[in-house]
Amino acid sequence: MTENLNQKIENFFAKYPELKIKKGQTIIQPEEPLIYIYHLHSGYVKSFSLNDEGLELTINIFKPNSFFPITETLTGRTNTYFFEAMTDVVLRKAPTAKVHEFIKSDQEVLFDLTKRISSGLEGFMIRTQYLIRSNAEQKISSSLLLMARRFGQNTPDRKVKILLPQTHEDIANLAGVSRETASLELKKLENEGIIFSSKKIFIINDFQKLREISTIYLEDQALSYGF
Repeated sequence: MTENLNQKIENFFAKYPELKIKKGQTIIQPEEPLIYIYHLHSGYVKSFSLNDEGLELTINIFKPNSFFPITETLTGRTNTYFFEAMTDVVLRKAPTAKVHEFIKSDQEVLFDLTKRISSGLEGFMIRTQYLIRSNAEQKISSSLLLMARRFGQNTPDRKVKILLPQTHEDIANLAGVSRETASLELKKLENEGIIFSSKKIFIINDFQKLREISTIYLEDQALSYGF
């Protein structure tokens, strides 16, 4: 997103109330009427579902300058996800109808949103393949790669630091495995020197090796991990 486009979106939402939400607080619940769309100024928000056993599966993680929920309001379907603050967050909420008017009135904003949705859809489809076809080791490795791509920062010693603090349970929810399984797989990766973690911050020591572990093959072709 360009600085000009970002400022344009900021200016639109600046007309509406600012909200400060504490970590762990639910912002939107399933089946709640979507009368507002939220713009995230700072912090991180996740959307997730719960199965009949209460197992959580993370659907998406929103970072600053994101606005949500979009696809649900554009399609008019009932929301089936929880949206929860992963950290303390600052956001603004605007009436859904006003946001739709804003999007339709500005071609640059509309095109940017189209790119975001297209990228998100492609990523979701690839991630679904990983959830269905890969083993626990590959699920955890690919989830770490996802976090590195979206929230990673290169370090001077050529490692990748994931800036978003993550517990073992957070990674388990992203990978679609139990917390116990996630802890075992993360420990193996640490013992092999591929990753390092301290105080919920993960550092990838060997990005290439992690990528090799995560790769699954369909008809002898490596499935892209570029989600």
